[in-house]
Amino acid sequence: MPVRLSDHSLKDFDLARKPAYDRRDITPGILHIGIGGFHRAHQAVYTEDVLAGGDHRWGIIGASVRSTTMRNRLIAQNFLYTVCTKGADSNEYQVIGAVKDVLTISQHQHQLLDLIASPQIKVITLTITEKGYCLTPSRELDEQHPDIQHDLSNPGSPVSAPGLLATGLKQRMEQGSGPISIISCDNLSGNGRSTQKAVTAIAGLYAGEHAHWIRDHVSFPNTMVDRIVPATSDTDTLRFLQETGIEDNGLVICEPFSQWIIENSFAAERPEWESAGAQIVDDVAAYEQIKLRLLNTTHSALAYLGLLAGYEFIHQAMADPVLSGFSTYLLDKEISPLLQSPGGFDLEHYKRSILERFANPAIHYRTAQVANDGSHKLQQRIYPTIAEHSRRNTDSPGLVLVVAAWLHCLSTAKYASQFSDPAAEIIRTYSGDNLVERVSSETTSFGVIWEDAKFRTQIKDAAAELKQSSVQTLLQRIMVSN
Repeated sequence: MPVRLSDHSLKDFDLARKPAYDRRDITPGILHIGIGGFHRAHQAVYTEDVLAGGDHRWGIIGASVRSTTMRNRLIAQNFLYTVCTKGADSNEYQVIGAVKDVLTISQHQHQLLDLIASPQIKVITLTITEKGYCLTPSRELDEQHPDIQHDLSNPGSPVSAPGLLATGLKQRMEQGSGPISIISCDNLSGNGRSTQKAVTAIAGLYAGEHAHWIRDHVSFPNTMVDRIVPATSDTDTLRFLQETGIEDNGLVICEPFSQWIIENSFAAERPEWESAGAQIVDDVAAYEQIKLRLLNTTHSALAYLGLLAGYEFIHQAMADPVLSGFSTYLLDKEISPLLQSPGGFDLEHYKRSILERFANPAIHYRTAQVANDGSHKLQQRIYPTIAEHSRRNTDSPGLVLVVAAWLHCLSTAKYASQFSDPAAEIIRTYSGDNLVERVSSETTSFGVIWEDAKFRTQIKDAAAELKQSSVQTLLQRIMVSN
């Protein structure tokens, strides 16, 4: 009979590395908003190592923005879950005990506000995806966003992450609970500064003095995070049960590689994450740019081109020699020549590691999952490089084709039904030859690059080619010509 993972059954899980401390000694010092798979396979693992090192002040209270799914899954197993790290040849299991509770904004709003205001909570971390910050393409608070409109009308009952933070920080100020650090761990350019903009902007719109208090008592370090964490499938959960005899409805799958770089800008005490392998640096910008423009751009390219080529998973797309070759071409020819590396950073090794990680056959990362939210992601990952090529009067036909592939996927029912995008409704109202011109009239959703006539012409040409030739033919043509 299968045994459900719990404090009681943990002793029988012989295959796993287990919490090296008494969980009853742990007190919560971190509130994490957006407790999905990535957080549980990334920041929570670093924090687990800190707890194992003897500093027991950093238990995690997790929060979901809307869904109750994660709470329902984890509460039945005492908030324990397993991280399964999949190498090409073997798996490693680690049970994480750092999470003390999981709440949801919809059901535990006032409890979460109390936690933000609690002097015991010194750190708030976020993984809410790019769209969760309710920002415009110019990285300002989107005051017309439905969630922001709700929060402005109901400041005591926020539903957005920026609104929740602003309201909770007001309570923290009033209670005299002291400074706090808020750490975004999303793939958002200048994620700390963007979070700061969103939170202080909505605090200012609340017409409260706490916007000034936030500037003086709250830090928003920039970060760069990196680990491939595909969505856990029912097949993964069943295979785990068969291999271990343990039923774990919070199982998370990830690759061996993990990286976390954090700006040394903290307003209060924090975990010693560097003891667990994180890097604390003075400036994250160069690392962030390298990751966004090399790894994330290539990931998006494999997602949209892989979908069009009929591949379900990223590793299958990488097994196609043409798509694999095109990934190398993008990294070497169109992206890295425009980048500056931090001192001591081995750019060539990093590029090769990207290709090896994407090709890992043990990591089943769906192309459709990576394709989600492209209207936000491309603005961070691809458009800046295309714009830089334009300023230098050089070409980037591969990157342009990736954008055209995204637009083609989003405007074609066969592909659009497989992934989600905040701009999907807008695209569905457009059709035919007018699509590119209509998109260019929606720069709030798609980015200012669409105002550029040369860029629009390039997208139109690439889109026409996608309708006439196979993906492989177009990629080979680009690689041969450049």
